[in-house]
Amino acid sequence: MDVEVPTSRGQIPTKDKKDSETEDTDTDLDTDIDDGSVHHASFSYSSSKVIWREVTQNTTPLTWLAFAAAVAIAVGVIVHRGLNLFFLHAMCMSIGYVAFATEAMLVFRPFPSWNVRSPNQRVQRNIHRFMNQAAGIFTILGLVAICVHRWSNGKSLIPHGIHSWMGSLVILLILVQIVIGHKKLNLLLFQGQRSFRFHGKLGRLTYALSILTVILGIFHIYKNYMAYVWTAVVALPVIPVIYAYTCTTKHVGYAAVDQL
Repeated sequence: MDVEVPTSRGQIPTKDKKDSETEDTDTDLDTDIDDGSVHHASFSYSSSKVIWREVTQNTTPLTWLAFAAAVAIAVGVIVHRGLNLFFLHAMCMSIGYVAFATEAMLVFRPFPSWNVRSPNQRVQRNIHRFMNQAAGIFTILGLVAICVHRWSNGKSLIPHGIHSWMGSLVILLILVQIVIGHKKLNLLLFQGQRSFRFHGKLGRLTYALSILTVILGIFHIYKNYMAYVWTAVVALPVIPVIYAYTCTTKHVGYAAVDQL
């Protein structure tokens, strides 16, 4: 029985191939083959089980550091301001930016010891998309929380102050980046076309502004030395991102199949 093997981009060939051509193709695929069976799910960019497995298999010490820093900031806000909608806003934005967005950045720049990842770009894209979508969800939740908080206290919903305006810009950029990233991936996956080349640079700018917004929020909450303490906590997972994008190269040592 002939089994149609997906190409390295996850597409099923439309024409029958000779056995010799199929064998050549098989050697170039990044697949999991066991007892002659082909797991088509490993090529999917949308299978939740595959993506979740890739996320868990690529968890690093820096992943835990980023999430620990975000949770610590949220706990600090509870202690300082109490459990309310304002806390929910701070928690969602901290987890979205300091945790998920940081992980989305780090997955594309593996380096030894603390940030060892799969060199396969298909896996990296899956994790990057998952983390950015999660960051987007937490961003929306945080936005709803602060709007309801301000409305319930009779305050204007119009942004005020540098933190509010910066946060509004970041939210807009995140939504734009999610849409562009989705289109970019579809064009690459189904047409082999590399597009929206500005997506990476705009993503780095968005990340930098999101971290700056978190820090501005910290100084808005704390009016004493604790603002500097929590800023240092934010910096813990951000410093490795700066190192990764200034001192490492994206494709060094990757096999040809890892570029697909």
